Amino acid sequence: MHVLRTLGWPAYLLCLAAGCLYMADSSWTSVTQYRSDYAFERNFEAGPAIASDVVMVVLDGLRTDAVAGLPAFGQLAQAGASGSMRVTVPSLSNPARATFATGAWPEVTGVTNNSTFEPVPVQSLFGLAEQRGLRSFVFGSRFWPRAFGESIERGRPAGLYSSYAVSELVRWQSQYCDEALRHLAGSDASIRVVDLQAGDEAGHTYGGASDAYREVIAAVDGCFGRIADQVGSHVTLVGLSDHGHIHRRGRGGHGGLEPEVLYAPFVLAGPGVRHATQIEAEIVDIAPTISTLLGLPIPANSQGKVLWEALDVPVEHDSDLKQLEQEQRAAEQAHMPDRATSLLAQRSERLPAAILIGCCLVAGAIGSVYGHRQHARALFISSACFVAAYFALFYAFGVGYSISSIVRQEYLYAFLAKDVAAAAVAFGIASVVLFRLVGRRSETAIRLATLIGSVAAMLVTWTHFEHGLLMDRWMVALGPVFQAYLHMVAIVGIVLGIFFVVVLNRLIPSSRESAQ
Repeated sequence: MHVLRTLGWPAYLLCLAAGCLYMADSSWTSVTQYRSDYAFERNFEAGPAIASDVVMVVLDGLRTDAVAGLPAFGQLAQAGASGSMRVTVPSLSNPARATFATGAWPEVTGVTNNSTFEPVPVQSLFGLAEQRGLRSFVFGSRFWPRAFGESIERGRPAGLYSSYAVSELVRWQSQYCDEALRHLAGSDASIRVVDLQAGDEAGHTYGGASDAYREVIAAVDGCFGRIADQVGSHVTLVGLSDHGHIHRRGRGGHGGLEPEVLYAPFVLAGPGVRHATQIEAEIVDIAPTISTLLGLPIPANSQGKVLWEALDVPVEHDSDLKQLEQEQRAAEQAHMPDRATSLLAQRSERLPAAILIGCCLVAGAIGSVYGHRQHARALFISSACFVAAYFALFYAFGVGYSISSIVRQEYLYAFLAKDVAAAAVAFGIASVVLFRLVGRRSETAIRLATLIGSVAAMLVTWTHFEHGLLMDRWMVALGPVFQAYLHMVAIVGIVLGIFFVVVLNRLIPSSRESAQ
């Protein structure tokens, strides 16, 4: 029995940590390695074109509140149509770009992140244009050829910025703009795309409400104006942002659900566009709107609507074009399963496992206290100290319950390491409190870790039941699932913390031993 008490709880904690590592990795992989099951091929009819050429300029990282006072953006908004749109979840660049071209959300395009994805398996503006003998050209992000392959021609920017200094980003944006204009002038493609990315770099580095960000955004707007002047009034210009930026402790970031990153501005001007302001749209509306402008079929998997309030459609074509949109939307809705029904069925499937795991965790939490009933009060006080210390360190280290808090993708592992460190140090503090209350006994510290780890795992289990931790045909509920992900990482930190506490407890003599 003594052996069971000695080895049982450490084994329980190791299993808890191993299970958390496995589930955290599985959860992350289910998103980054997701492959769409929703693609279907159907060539819808196309209506008459109301514009001959479209130039789409992606103003990377432009916040909705940052467009006020931008001369070029404002001038085009006065001449055409403008508003804000809800972007993809997660609010990242590549998922947004895939949606610009297809009108489909990430669970349909299969582009769920900025690094790992396969060529988009659904119809796009570029592929539909190619079928009708129209050419497409992009200048900027490497995403476009990776995602859409031979359907597009690509111009490659020559230089990169040497630092994140404002002056360097402004200089690079100017040089980049010169190259983009040369490529645009040399292309007669019907769809031309230009990425302007300096604003995004400034947003990451300085935050979306900083003067530095606005200075670089002004340079981006200057380039946007030069593009508008070069293409002239005979080309339809579409300017749009893929996401915004938070402003947190002097840094930016995106990917989460904050309003400042989840909504982005757009503007359309030129042939086929009427004057309209304050249009409320979704990012999936861009592709069907451009398709209608160019007389292309709406992409089969498009989940958006045509922004009719932005288009100047000849009266004789209005009803026919709207009928074509209705046919595509009806076919797409018939192809897609009902989201609410599907998610409810998945929730029911998770119930048995959630009950079983939950019962084991409740038993672990009760058992950790029941075996030391005389120290129950001390265990609860120490647990409260852990919670206070963990959240204080969590925010002191700059960690947050949003993907936007990571700032940059290359900071991911450092971000997770901070969460582990916060949990480990907080457990060390809680152990000191516990030892002051009941004396230095490693077994009592192990029971404290068991109590805290079990409660944290219960929160994860509830999220698993309520929302699911894995991406299964639908995008995960990003807010609660990312929070559960950090809880799992913190449990690993707690187990590391108890390891160090036990080792130090053995190595450092107690005051009683020192007196002897």
